[in-house]
Parts: sequence; C-alpha cells; structure tokens
Amino acid sequence: MINTHPSASICYFKGFSYLGSSHSANTHFMKTASLKKQYLTVIDSLNLNETEKNLVKIIWLDYFLLLDKHARQGIYSSNTSQIIIIFFSLIIPVIETIPKIPRFPFGLSIISLLSIIIALITALNRQMNFDARWKHYRKNAEMMRNEGDDFLALSGSYQKFKTHSDGFQYFTTAITLFRRQEINQYFDSEKEKVGQKANAKNAE
Repeated sequence: MINTHPSASICYFKGFSYLGSSHSANTHFMKTASLKKQYLTVIDSLNLNETEKNLVKIIWLDYFLLLDKHARQGIYSSNTSQIIIIFFSLIIPVIETIPKIPRFPFGLSIISLLSIIIALITALNRQMNFDARWKHYRKNAEMMRNEGDDFLALSGSYQKFKTHSDGFQYFTTAITLFRRQEINQYFDSEKEKVGQKANAKNAE
C-alpha cells in the first residue's frame, strides 16, 4: 500500500524528480513528456491485458502527472512571489535615499506604490497558501510515483506477487483509496476554512 518511504524501484527514472526545481516551463514540459513516454513503454510491456494496461495509465500515470504538474506550478508561484517581495523590500530603502522622487497620480510616491504591491502579494500568498500547496502536491506526487514504481518493479509491498497480473487488483485498490483520501482531505480543508471565516466574522 502507499507509504511515504522512498522507493528503490528499478523503474525510478532518475533525472526527472522536480523537488525544489525552478526550471523553465518548456524544460518541465519536455521532461514530463519524456517521463510519460518512458512509463508508457514500461506499462505496455507488462503481462496485463489491454484493459488493465489502460487502467494503470488512467488511474495512476495520469493522476501522478497531474499531481506533479500542480506541485511544479505551486513552487513556481511560491518562489516568484517570495522573490518579488524580497526584491521590492530591498530596493525601497535605496529609493528613499534618492532626492526628489517623482510622484504618481493621487499623490502616490514610488515607495508607496511598491509598499502596496508588497502588501498585495503578501496577502495573495497567504490566501492561496502557495508554499503549503506545492509541498502537499509534491508529497502526494512522490507517494503516488513510489507506489507505481513498486508495482512496475514488483518490489516493496508487491514482492509477494509473482506477476503484475496477480498484483493488479491490489495496486488499483491502493491507488483508489489514496485518491479518495486526497478528496476527503480537500473537503475537510475547505470546511475548516469556512469555519475559520465564520468564527472570525462572529468575533467582529
């Protein structure tokens, strides 16, 4: 079953782990496409019938790639927002030393404008919770990947099966339970947010 222990599967394709990565979108797309192609090649070679192979692609591979995509988008948003905040925070003291700073309409100075931008990005980061989101998706993507790697290599909890056909039902059950748990966690999180907003409104 799915666990958080890193897989030592022979089907773990090195060079495609995106932990902490901040490459360009094109590079990510190329790596994802290459990774998918390699996994499809492995899946097509398994001793499973066509229906079972298609199910592995749909319920595992597509879902893993979706989680991986969300993780990469999340870390990009998190890093970008933090860089903007740090950059603007550093240049404000420098601008303050410049005499006769031009002013914008409505009496806004460039320092005031930058401060507003910092506040907006900070509020957006807090509302969207970029950092927690990408960590959540990365953790789940790696767990999903490890489970698939173990199944493909018949390692870990799949060592007890002689063929992929024997372990297919166990694999699909594990993936289905994981996805249900993921959905339940999402709705529980949303309910908690609604409750917190309601409590904050009542406190006012």
